[in-house]
Amino acid sequence: MKNTIIGTWNLRHGGGSRINQIIDTIAENNYLDIIVLTEFRNNQNKVIIECELKKLNYKYIETLDVDAKLNSVLIASKTKFEEVENFKNLDTHFQRILRVKTEGLNIYGCYFPGQDLKKEVFEFLLSEIKNKGKENIIITGDINTGKHNLDEIGATFYHSDYLDKFERLGLIDAWRKVNGENKEYTWFSNAGNGFRLDHFYIDENLTDKIVNCEYKHKYREEKISDHSMMILELTR
Repeated sequence: MKNTIIGTWNLRHGGGSRINQIIDTIAENNYLDIIVLTEFRNNQNKVIIECELKKLNYKYIETLDVDAKLNSVLIASKTKFEEVENFKNLDTHFQRILRVKTEGLNIYGCYFPGQDLKKEVFEFLLSEIKNKGKENIIITGDINTGKHNLDEIGATFYHSDYLDKFERLGLIDAWRKVNGENKEYTWFSNAGNGFRLDHFYIDENLTDKIVNCEYKHKYREEKISDHSMMILELTR
């Protein structure tokens, strides 16, 4: 049986004038079964991206109904969604989380805010896990956070402790499971400081299904986006 391969990628402000390069990148990674795009925007690029996804056999596409100026989330899949959920109760953070269930996986596509604002989004996800359970849960996207001195040089992350709270509830960092304490960064500041902001936190019961978890840095290095793409492969 074919494995399930999920990709997540921050487009940077909806792709902007880089839209043709964005489209080429999506086509280059057509082996992905599920794609989570963050900093997606409901502007003129939305039609272009969705049209290309459909050409590539991503028949099922979900977005959030938010203003075109807001950074949001798109999730596309080649297999049908069993469930789709958005969260009006997130209020001003409504655009930041979209949940789908497909192939038995409960996927939360996320685009976190910066600094202290991310606490509200973390608290919401913790309540989701506590109320609904963690069975086959996958939290992915631009979490905008990592662990001090491991996913950054120093200790500048806001609310890094919430990642420990995820782990105490039975989620694991899929990339760390594969790569140990190696250091790779998915975004760099103007000062050249690296940060690992993009993650797959998954149900610990999926651990034995991990085939690989890696970053594709070339799209960041080629300035198609300011974030690296991330790939998770699971056995079915």
